[in-house]
Amino acid sequence: MTRVFSMAVSLLAATLVACRAPPPTRTELLDKLHQCRDELAKEQPTGKFVSPCAKLDPSPLNGISRNELAAALGPPTFCTGLSEGGPPLGPDCPPQLNPQWSFHRIGGVGPELSCDTDDQQRCEVVSWIHLD
Repeated sequence: MTRVFSMAVSLLAATLVACRAPPPTRTELLDKLHQCRDELAKEQPTGKFVSPCAKLDPSPLNGISRNELAAALGPPTFCTGLSEGGPPLGPDCPPQLNPQWSFHRIGGVGPELSCDTDDQQRCEVVSWIHLD
């Protein structure tokens, strides 16, 4: 009886693993993040709005070029470095600063998608920074 139960549990676990959706491709993730930024721009300025994209895992974007990320998401909202920060003065941050994109209303608080840039201007690590 124990053996049958053990086999049933193993079969159920294997079925659940097989049914999980595969992680999104880089292109699918960029498309979803772009959609979320578009929705954010259309959102009415009442109440607190935080994008559902903040629940997505951005790690498939690790290694993406800053140019490609900016082309998909638009200009960054903020630029950060070790001792300085501020809004970009053009379509991207200066090379020595890391770009961030807001996924909340400007003036509010919420998640920011951050690109930690390497020497080749690639996003070594793309991660969420939660400013709540």
